[in-house]
Amino acid sequence: GERLFVILKDQADVRPTTAIADRDARMKAVYDTLTAQANRTQAPLRRTLTQLGVAHTPYYLVNAIEVDGGLPMKAFLLAQPEVARVIDSPRLRPLPESAPAEGGDEPAPLIPQWNLTSIGAERVWSELRITGSGIVVGQSDSGVDGAHAALAPGYRGRGGNNDYNWLDPWNHSPSPVDVGGHGTHTLGSILGRAAGRAVATGVAPDAEWFGCVNLARNLANPALYLDCLQ
Repeated sequence: GERLFVILKDQADVRPTTAIADRDARMKAVYDTLTAQANRTQAPLRRTLTQLGVAHTPYYLVNAIEVDGGLPMKAFLLAQPEVARVIDSPRLRPLPESAPAEGGDEPAPLIPQWNLTSIGAERVWSELRITGSGIVVGQSDSGVDGAHAALAPGYRGRGGNNDYNWLDPWNHSPSPVDVGGHGTHTLGSILGRAAGRAVATGVAPDAEWFGCVNLARNLANPALYLDCLQ
């Protein structure tokens, strides 16, 4: 079925929250502002969609609603006074069968590779003693191979604690997995560490990570991006 992403005209203004010094209080104020604005301004349209039996999903980070429906529904939505834009929200059908697993037999590198030396990453490690320790990276991509030797030690949910550390709105996988491979590659460039810590393969090898799948076979849509960001 077709899906539409409906962006409302009345977007929340969170600029006043920049004056709040305490980080936790500021984050709560931003969240409260966004959700209150979305609930208030979306209420009439959500009520109408419910009465019509049209499935929909509300969002607050952007004041928007994903709606099931094709061209007739798009015309109806564009005629509503509170609606700014309606764009497509495509979702790929699942593959009929899983792609075969890919692998290689190249050994882990013994020296920092050119992508790290060209930006001086090894000098930051040795001269400034900065390796990413204490930093948490949020990864949104095609997924992450959670069993990859260069990434498994840095997973914030290691030990099976996947709640708030992994989300897959495309395929609903319960733990880190990467169907396409791209996310594993990019996260490896960010914080990969070679097996046995012989040499880092990422810029910040002592950082931790959590992940979310916002791509399926390198296709994305705005609603699933927001699922990850929210």
